[in-house]
Amino acid sequence: MAKGDKNEDLLVRVRRRTKIMMDADRENRQAALADLEFLHVPGKQWDDLTKKERGLDRPMYEFNKTRVTVKRVVNDMRANRPQGKVRATEDGDTPTANVFEGLIRNIWANADGDTVIDYEAEYQVGAGMGAWRVTVDYADDEAFEQKIGIDPIRNPFCLYSDPAAQDFLKRDAQDWSLTEKISKGSHKARWPDAEPVDFETDTEFDDDGEWEDEDRVRICEYWWKEPYEKEIVLLGNGVTADAKDLTPALVEIAGGIVKQRKVKCHKIMTCIASGQSILEGPNEWAGTMFPFVQIYGEYVVIDGKTHWFGLTRFAKDAQRAYNYSRTNAIESVALAPQAKWWATVKQALGLDAQWADANKKNFPFLLYNPDEKAPGPPQRMGGADVPIALVQEMQMSSDDIKAVTGIFDASLGQQGNETSGKAINARQRQGEIATFNYMDNMAKGIRRTWEILIDLVPQIYDTQRSVRILGTDGAENYAEINTIDPETGQALNDLSRGRYDVAVTVGPSFATLRQEAAEAYGEIASRDPNVMAAAGDLIFKSMDLPYAEQIAERMQVMLPQPIQKMIGKGKAMPPEVQAAMAQVDQAMQMVDQKSQLVLAAEQQLKELEAQVKTDAANAKLATASVKTSEAQLRAELDSAKGELALAQQKLDADRQLLVRETENAILKIRLAQQTASQSLLSEAHSLDSQQVQAEHSLESHARDVQDAVKDGKHALEKQATSNAVQNMQAAHKQDMKAKAEKPKPK
Repeated sequence: MAKGDKNEDLLVRVRRRTKIMMDADRENRQAALADLEFLHVPGKQWDDLTKKERGLDRPMYEFNKTRVTVKRVVNDMRANRPQGKVRATEDGDTPTANVFEGLIRNIWANADGDTVIDYEAEYQVGAGMGAWRVTVDYADDEAFEQKIGIDPIRNPFCLYSDPAAQDFLKRDAQDWSLTEKISKGSHKARWPDAEPVDFETDTEFDDDGEWEDEDRVRICEYWWKEPYEKEIVLLGNGVTADAKDLTPALVEIAGGIVKQRKVKCHKIMTCIASGQSILEGPNEWAGTMFPFVQIYGEYVVIDGKTHWFGLTRFAKDAQRAYNYSRTNAIESVALAPQAKWWATVKQALGLDAQWADANKKNFPFLLYNPDEKAPGPPQRMGGADVPIALVQEMQMSSDDIKAVTGIFDASLGQQGNETSGKAINARQRQGEIATFNYMDNMAKGIRRTWEILIDLVPQIYDTQRSVRILGTDGAENYAEINTIDPETGQALNDLSRGRYDVAVTVGPSFATLRQEAAEAYGEIASRDPNVMAAAGDLIFKSMDLPYAEQIAERMQVMLPQPIQKMIGKGKAMPPEVQAAMAQVDQAMQMVDQKSQLVLAAEQQLKELEAQVKTDAANAKLATASVKTSEAQLRAELDSAKGELALAQQKLDADRQLLVRETENAILKIRLAQQTASQSLLSEAHSLDSQQVQAEHSLESHARDVQDAVKDGKHALEKQATSNAVQNMQAAHKQDMKAKAEKPKPK
């Protein structure tokens, strides 16, 4: 690469940023790699120190309960796949949202997205992190149309994201880096002019868990955001558009420009680098989102440092303890002395060879000589038992694995302490709740994938075409996109207009729901035949049976006329079928009428019979108890009369007391009113007197002020007169003095 080449700065940036990403997440990846080996690689559940202490002559067995627990969580995620739903938001419409949803389902099916998710779920649950990517490639070598795919990242430890990103799904990341090892032959075929030099790393054993290989070379795929500015305008028809895409004619048709402003945007750029050069790029990605999705098992931030891990991390100690105690138990039994035979000398006389091998060989029978002093055959002494401490330790370690992972026997399909169905379901639900974060995080990753696809689809499917869409049940259909209605001139299914978001729900797959629905419908139909007559086509459509669709179509034709009008929407039945259906309807109406009459008569008869029985029983009871009741009633009547008289007397006394208390209260109220009135009058009179006095005082004060003003004015006038007189006298004296001092003429 020449000095000053623009790619040189880019290569420096790729190396620097990738190293920063590796260093920031190194500890997490090393721990996750150890967890993955612990889970899947035989012999990795014994640490090196224990192996060294036990040596080669002592057994070290592994009973991998953790792997079964991880598989339980992963398979539960397979049985309850998250389902996406596209919803229209700003400027979007529901029909286009449905097309988006069906198109994405088709992309997902063609890319075998479920298999991708299943593969990455193993890493997410077992090691704590999984990842996949969205790809764009040509449909075939002789076509210009592109297709969108979803590929797993076979080794998620090769993918690095911006360590400064705060979002769980790295939406705010500024760059990503993906390292990969390819054969030198593939490198030469793809880049014949470039030397196969490894992309530089600072460790012999990289974070991706792959050993250095001389026949392979490491390359780095680097992605970043490149910011830029653009001008957007708001047109008169309410549409927001890029200013550079508009022409005067389009502006005029749209009703002119209402508003315009500059906005900051970004492009997604990518390149491929080796150890000494930029092999490809930089190239611009079609979308505005990075095509990578990275999901975690559990994700926490402690003191600003990120930690992520899977289900294996905290089950390792309990698994090691179980392996250790179980191995020691097996070793204890294996090394225990063999059980000996007890026999007398006479019983074994002449049979020494046979009894000498009795502990080594499984003879079909053993001979012995009868001995009257020891009746019966020789007896075998009991063997050595496993120490009870080892048995207890194994049980506690097994329970510890369940407690740490939250997966109990009921969740694993094993017989537990639960006896009732409710208890089993409760324990299963407890286990599902304990591990639901893995499924929820997976659902977040799928939602992010759909967001990337919604952003990318309008850029790839940007021409008028017919696309295949899939429904939730997998049914295929076709839709026209980016078309213009010739009658209205309106755009139909324009994927580039409007905004859409995604909602993801977690639950059983459609096949499971379909099976459950079929069972429920069958149960309902068995109880009420009218259900089958009204909805038999839907019941058969929900069944996974041969020719179920054909049977459903035939039953739909035979549905009653009102239902046909409701679901047919213009679908006409053959005339002969209509005539037959009319005759059937008439016959059914007559049958219904007769049935209703019969039922009404039967009901009346039953009511009459019940009434007769009730009247007869009441008559018997009345006859039998009339005499007893009469005396009792008389006694109760007399007692009631006495109690009534007493109550009347008491009532009269209470009424009189109440009247007196009421009168006293009225008198007190009147007295209080009089007192209050007098007090108010007194206060009013006092206020009037005070007001009169105040007025007199003000008038007197005013007169005093006026007199003082007059006195002051008179004093001022007097003082002014006095001052004038004094001034005149002083002037006269001055004149006299001047005259006296004037020299007389000689």
